[in-house]
Amino acid sequence: MKRIFILFVLTSLVACGSGLKRGGAVKEPPPAPLPKIETSIKLDPDWSFDIGADLDEGGQHLTPAVDAEQVYTADPEGRVSAAGLSDGKRRWSTNLNTAISGGVGAGEGLVLVGTSKGVVHALDARDGTNLWNSRVSSEVLTPPVTAKGMVVARAGDGRIYGLSAVDGAPQWSFRRSVPSLSLRGAGTPSLYKQVVVLGFASGKIVAAEVATGRIIWDVNVTQPRGRNEVERLVDIDARPVLAGSVIYVAAYQGRVTALALGSRRILWARDVSTYNDLSVDETNLYVTDEHDTVFALDRLTGTTVWKQESLTRRRLSPPTAKGDYVFVGDKEGYLHVLRKSDGNFVGRSRLKDGAVIGAPIANGSQLLVLTQGGTLTSVTVNN
Repeated sequence: MKRIFILFVLTSLVACGSGLKRGGAVKEPPPAPLPKIETSIKLDPDWSFDIGADLDEGGQHLTPAVDAEQVYTADPEGRVSAAGLSDGKRRWSTNLNTAISGGVGAGEGLVLVGTSKGVVHALDARDGTNLWNSRVSSEVLTPPVTAKGMVVARAGDGRIYGLSAVDGAPQWSFRRSVPSLSLRGAGTPSLYKQVVVLGFASGKIVAAEVATGRIIWDVNVTQPRGRNEVERLVDIDARPVLAGSVIYVAAYQGRVTALALGSRRILWARDVSTYNDLSVDETNLYVTDEHDTVFALDRLTGTTVWKQESLTRRRLSPPTAKGDYVFVGDKEGYLHVLRKSDGNFVGRSRLKDGAVIGAPIANGSQLLVLTQGGTLTSVTVNN
């Protein structure tokens, strides 16, 4: 059955419930005012790169990828580009002349994107040559990923494909059912050695062999609750994260769960709802929830180390943990810096071209931040 794009519907339901209607139109509540902070961290832009076109509401499906000395971008109109990490200068650009809906994946000399027509494109990372195309069963809404000579791509109808990295020939596929009502999108597959791990809109997480597609295990980590289809949404749209021998998974209107990779035993679970990717370091797991609260959760127990609630209604990006800080972007283009130890603000900078799209990408001493107007900015963090 056709998946329904409901993010706007959910926002409208909340706003209507608050009585914020003028002339029949729904008015979204304003973002929380920015708290005053004592700045101890300076964010210095180094360069910016125009990816080719503005990003729409589905822009979170077109996040950049870093590999070797280059960063790769895609825009919804079909342009895939490479820029140097050191200077932001364009190395190559290829126009596929088709609507790109999922990307970017990079690795093993390939740059990978998927289209709204259900085609996976593999480009040569050196010069952007289109090496091969492979058709899958429906629209691709997540970046294809590659490892061990295999490209793993997921289609919007719940089917997962293993494609040869050499020529795109299908090697295996499997499918999990998709509820009739779900968020538009799906979690990016995570590859760990010989295993691919994926979350599904049903609240399941699946591990399969990369080489063969054989299902190793299939675990339900969250159960639907509520009286109607909207209340029972439990999409796992966040990418599963592996740290040590534990997988961390997050679901919308569900839980954040720590799962032992070997035994599949649930180590702990917290009722925190999010569709954003997670970030992890040696001690904590970082989450931005559906109410725009930033959490630091203890990796071993799931207990709250701290939470920052001053950014409500700012549509926060996924968090990025780097060094002693946690970075989150918002819909007005602000990049916020929180101290890891206590969650207090220590820095803030506003980038050009609107809302921050996707998690800031940590690459050595730099952060790469994409904004909705189609600008990728490299930022250096200075004390």
